Amino acid sequence: MDIKIRKATSSDVKEIKKILSFYYLDTETVDKNLPEFIVAVQDEKIIGCACLDISDVVELRSIAILPNYRNKGIGSKLVDTILTRASELTGTVYLRTTSPAFFEKKGFKRLANGEKKAIWEDCAECNRFDVCKQTLMKLDISPKKNHSGQVG
Repeated sequence: MDIKIRKATSSDVKEIKKILSFYYLDTETVDKNLPEFIVAVQDEKIIGCACLDISDVVELRSIAILPNYRNKGIGSKLVDTILTRASELTGTVYLRTTSPAFFEKKGFKRLANGEKKAIWEDCAECNRFDVCKQTLMKLDISPKKNHSGQVG
């Protein structure tokens, strides 16, 4: 399986939104964040995406793989690529996820749920905060640690 990871282009927006919608992920910010989106491509078909949202905090977001392509290492490649980009900008990357075990393998640490309100305005204003299933996680990026979570 030959997977290429590349920067997203404006012609990719429709496919990115389609992939994100499989998982009920936000599609409204795709256009705004397009310069920081990357896509996974196999045989000219976009099969996954990820984004580094650069605002008050640097957030890894919009990570999604088409269902038939999951559990093949594609998400890991996307995350590694995004973290390499993030290391050029910051020492800390945050994320909100419903798959914390995957990100723990990448070195992310779980944070207290209440910290979401302090970091993200949308969490502070959310009327479903008390039933939110997203885990807040943080990765301190160190040049001596690769993104598979191993020191090397």
